[in-house]
Amino acid sequence: MKISSKELKKRAKQKLQGNYGLCVGVQLIVNAIISIVFVIMFFASLIAGILGSGSIYGLSGSMAEYIIIIAIVVVSMIFLVVLVSLFTPGNLKIYLNISENKPVHISDLLYGFKNKPHKFIGLNLIMFLIAMVWSIPYYVVMVVAEITNYIPVMIVLLIITYLLLLIGVTITSLYLSQAAFIFVEAPDKGIFKCFIESVEMMKGHKGSLFYINLSFMGLVLLGYCSFGIAYLWIMPYITATLTEYYNELKPKLIPNPEVYLCDSSYESLKKQEF
Repeated sequence: MKISSKELKKRAKQKLQGNYGLCVGVQLIVNAIISIVFVIMFFASLIAGILGSGSIYGLSGSMAEYIIIIAIVVVSMIFLVVLVSLFTPGNLKIYLNISENKPVHISDLLYGFKNKPHKFIGLNLIMFLIAMVWSIPYYVVMVVAEITNYIPVMIVLLIITYLLLLIGVTITSLYLSQAAFIFVEAPDKGIFKCFIESVEMMKGHKGSLFYINLSFMGLVLLGYCSFGIAYLWIMPYITATLTEYYNELKPKLIPNPEVYLCDSSYESLKKQEF
């Protein structure tokens, strides 16, 4: 990438001028909805514990309580994943419009609900499953370590598999990082087509994206120290920067884009066949 992370951040700040209020409002809405889901999960689990204290369908009180709580948590987590999967596209759509100086509306947040919602859910589900595959060796070793009472060899293997999990998830996330942006701009594309294009875009650029993400660690820590309040301003800045990063890489998807833009003759197009 020819442009530096400093320049990308500068662009992001310029694009956010006049739009920061909207972005903070969008972040507040999404956070409020997710918080409500977490509150519902908490009280549902609490009520389930009270109701499960007696016997249900012949089960002991503790077993019934355990089953009800697990069921509620699982359903709530699925609902939460679906919400995040559908709000994320709208959030990205807003930042893409800001980056391209297009009109932005709060209703854009519902973009994922209106445009192939099942595909956006599928995209996030596949990425979640990929992360789970990376975690299998770690959890297998953890179970064996528990059975063997954490003998030294198993502790070493546990550390190694955990490091492999972190490295694997990080590299995979970098490769697939642009898939959501691609999908938002072209919801008619297939999920795996977006993954493939993201991988192509990220060839030779994984280090730069990793560096950009790492450069935000100070702001992330600041957000924690403010009990999450500062994230209302931090997340728009981070998302706007990552959007500028995507727009900088996007021409990689088009071979010799200036040829297509300047000369659409048959001879010129024929030269670009591959």
